[in-house]
Amino acid sequence: MSTAAQRVGPILLTPGVRKLNFWAYIYASFICIAMLAGMNFLQIYLLEVNLAVPADQQGKITGLLATYTELVAILLIIPFGYLADRLGRRPVVVGGLLLCGLGYALFPLSGSVVELSVYRVIFAVGAAALSALIPVVGNDYTQEVSRGRLFGFSGLMNGLGVVFMSAGLAQVPALLGRQGFSPESAGTGMFLIAAGLCTVSALVLALTLKPGAPARPTGTTGHVPLLRQLGSGLRAARNPRVTLSYLAAFAGRSDNAIKGLFLSAWVIQVAPAQGIAAPDAMAYAGRLMAIMGVATLLWAPLFGLLLDRLNRVTAMALAMGLAAAGYGSMGLIGSPFDSAMLPAFLLLAIGQGSAIVSSATLVGQEASPAERGTVIATNGWFGAIGILLSSLVGGLLFDAVDPSAPFVLIGLFQAGVLVFALFVRWRAPGGHHPERST
Repeated sequence: MSTAAQRVGPILLTPGVRKLNFWAYIYASFICIAMLAGMNFLQIYLLEVNLAVPADQQGKITGLLATYTELVAILLIIPFGYLADRLGRRPVVVGGLLLCGLGYALFPLSGSVVELSVYRVIFAVGAAALSALIPVVGNDYTQEVSRGRLFGFSGLMNGLGVVFMSAGLAQVPALLGRQGFSPESAGTGMFLIAAGLCTVSALVLALTLKPGAPARPTGTTGHVPLLRQLGSGLRAARNPRVTLSYLAAFAGRSDNAIKGLFLSAWVIQVAPAQGIAAPDAMAYAGRLMAIMGVATLLWAPLFGLLLDRLNRVTAMALAMGLAAAGYGSMGLIGSPFDSAMLPAFLLLAIGQGSAIVSSATLVGQEASPAERGTVIATNGWFGAIGILLSSLVGGLLFDAVDPSAPFVLIGLFQAGVLVFALFVRWRAPGGHHPERST
């Protein structure tokens, strides 16, 4: 087979990457974000209906469940990146999806919050693998000149994944309820459908992702010691642009988690005052998430084009400004059922999508191919730290202050990263397509 570079529309693929591999990555961008965001979004239904957790404890428990997930990610995400550099990307992605599917299948069997936590940890192992690998595969598959466009397209598929999860899976309890199923059985059906999607998707990606480990640089021979390979992510932070990417991941993955964790909890908590039952409230939250997903879907390709035209640090500053404005505006919202507040939710979605795409593009630009799995996994590790802190603190703020408080907290994080991005742009902006120099 020829190793000449192929092109898919405006995206120039890395030599040796086939169009089938590219479309497999695009599908992975769709289904993996749907499954990762779906767990955070859907678990509130089990707390409310299956386990009957009091409303004043739901925020704390939601935050604790996310905390357990991120502790697992903190422990495993960099080792998964190392495995991907040594064994290849495909087995780690496939294994991650299978574990996520197992977690989804077990979740509705929970008889207590403790049991729910155990099953959430199983899911978390798979989630750590996917969080580490999806941006790695995207950076592997494209050349630098079109990296932003690829991640813009990937962001579009992320948006479709959120729409699919919220406009599709989140509607299952209401649909089954109208067919005569009990609320508990309807919730079980929702989670089993998600488990089946993970399993089928794992099989599809096992057949279509590019096999093998990445080639080491010309002239490099021998085995790289484990500790040196694992430490490559921290050594890369001597580059201020990599440090900026890590900080953006800290804030960017936090905002994605906060949106999934607390938006549905916010809707379900205020629904009784509106005379709305839990299944219908879940459906409304799903529609709101779907609208936000469409906004991300439409915006991501445009922002990807900007990423390939602007200095990547400039684009990062723009992304952080949008995200800080979107999440900060949640403090002005009295009720998520107020349709006048829809523009604020749209700004939040655009900012959140921009932050994640910018971080993945910048770190991929700066990381060497042979260490890319470990460096990008380190980027994900900082994201896991961000989710851990924001979920734990956000859950406490949700119960003690206001349901909008976790969103405002993330807005403050993002404003801080914006300031650092402006500093890096002034002192170490790099070129438009730097050769990974510091």
